[in-house]
Amino acid sequence: MTEVPAAVEKAALAAADRVGGGERLRADVLAGLYAPGREPDQFSELVDVAALIVSVATLGWTVFWNLRTKTDRPDPEVVARRIRVELPADGSVTPEQRDLVVDAVVRQILTEEAAAEHEDEDEDR
Repeated sequence: MTEVPAAVEKAALAAADRVGGGERLRADVLAGLYAPGREPDQFSELVDVAALIVSVATLGWTVFWNLRTKTDRPDPEVVARRIRVELPADGSVTPEQRDLVVDAVVRQILTEEAAAEHEDEDEDR
């Protein structure tokens, strides 16, 4: 099984919820994260969206951490723009779906990081 950071999983599931694909999409996203070579049971638009979510969550986490080497709090717009540039649209999902996924992933990554920083501050006290 592939090891996936908890923040990546949470970001991916938040994006799946935001897109509104239901439990099937959440299951496809988790399968994409933890079993990347697995063939989906059904081919559908949800599989395309799930694949996008997995790609954006994984890339988003990497982009975020790369930007963290330059600033403590990367700007959400900068993170989103880098994801959009580094992961070009392939036409498998609508531009609106792609934007929803990118925005949801970025929001969740920043939320997770802020929560982790808050926990670290509480432990230091």
